[in-house]
Amino acid sequence: MAAVLLCAPGCAWDRALVENLRAQSSYLDDAVVRAYRVGCPDVIELQVQTRPEFNGYYEIASDGRINLGDYGNPRIEGRTLAEVARMICEETGTAALGVRVRVSEYRSQHVILFGEINGSQRSVSYRGPETVLELLQRVGGITHDGAPDDVYVVRPHVGDNLRAEVFHVDLRGIVLKNDDKTNVRLQPFDQIFVGETRRARIEKAIPLWVRWIYDPEVKIRQPAKAPLNDPASP
Repeated sequence: MAAVLLCAPGCAWDRALVENLRAQSSYLDDAVVRAYRVGCPDVIELQVQTRPEFNGYYEIASDGRINLGDYGNPRIEGRTLAEVARMICEETGTAALGVRVRVSEYRSQHVILFGEINGSQRSVSYRGPETVLELLQRVGGITHDGAPDDVYVVRPHVGDNLRAEVFHVDLRGIVLKNDDKTNVRLQPFDQIFVGETRRARIEKAIPLWVRWIYDPEVKIRQPAKAPLNDPASP
């Protein structure tokens, strides 16, 4: 009876959705990279074709500037990578297209993950206006218990004196139907929440010995006990 109850319609589709999201990707779309605006304390990498002495890594200081030695301290905070490259060209007298800039470490902005996301609740770096789907793929997808119909983006509007916004994300429609209407493009400091499936809530109410009968893998998903000689164990 428990097995029938837990195998509700759509279960197979949700499993396919979860597996799709677990296909992690570090790829960032060119449009996302171009739209990113650097800030303190991001680290950028410069490559100057005719001026190799400038090649290297630069951390953006608290005043939004980088140190170019005799060529001063240009303020690059709030600029896109293309704008930074043009500025470095002008500062160093390098021909157009002679400078390449990329973000080596994203440190200045973040988004916050809540709920049934692989890796649990945490803050991750914001790397540009990724969609919700792209962000979830980058962080490893949702858990076995994640509910694709219970996904929300909360936009707190930090520092701009606007009321917070809440967006519902139809993850099933995005992944399985290629319907991008709710595939929100993220902004810095957005919060992403993934709720728990009805199946998972029901499972928590069923004794473990009953769950082991129809799902032997449930033992594997239980948190491991600390070794007896572990100082952290009670």
